Amino acid sequence: MKMSMREILLAWITTVILVLGGTYWFGQSKVQDWKATIRERAALVDRRKIAERLLGNQTAINQRLALIRKQLPQHPADKDVTAELLRTLEKMAQENNLILLRREPEKEKNVGDLYEVAILCTWEGDLDAVVHFLYALQSQGAILDIHQMTISPGQSPGRLKGTFTMDCAYTREGSGLGSVKTEPVTAKK
Repeated sequence: MKMSMREILLAWITTVILVLGGTYWFGQSKVQDWKATIRERAALVDRRKIAERLLGNQTAINQRLALIRKQLPQHPADKDVTAELLRTLEKMAQENNLILLRREPEKEKNVGDLYEVAILCTWEGDLDAVVHFLYALQSQGAILDIHQMTISPGQSPGRLKGTFTMDCAYTREGSGLGSVKTEPVTAKK
């Protein structure tokens, strides 16, 4: 059987199209994998730069951490500090004209060398009282921190109500906080 030049050309074009189509169909997933690998590599390079910058600043960060840890109050190992924390919270609320309707402390949590008690509070007051109360909490430094806060309109005009969760941080005597080593860590390549 003899094929004409036109048939040979059509067979050759069909073969080329099938080869190119098959290559595209099989290679498409590989190209997507290759692009994903390039994106992941770029992200890793960025993360490495950030890590190297943080390692370069480690001494300054450790010094700041030591200063913050020195601000934390220290309590005896066997003392229940929940009542003292509740009194402090109530005093700050009264000084700023914020009414605490309910205070529910959670159990003490040990977070490494630090200890933490969360107190869930329901409150009521005007905007000025809330702002001054939050400012008073912020001025306490690392000791007291509002974790979550909700605010909604109250029953009378100008009144607000809501809830907040306050985290209270402190240390215990003998927890080893004073002997924490802050040696620089070197990056391994």
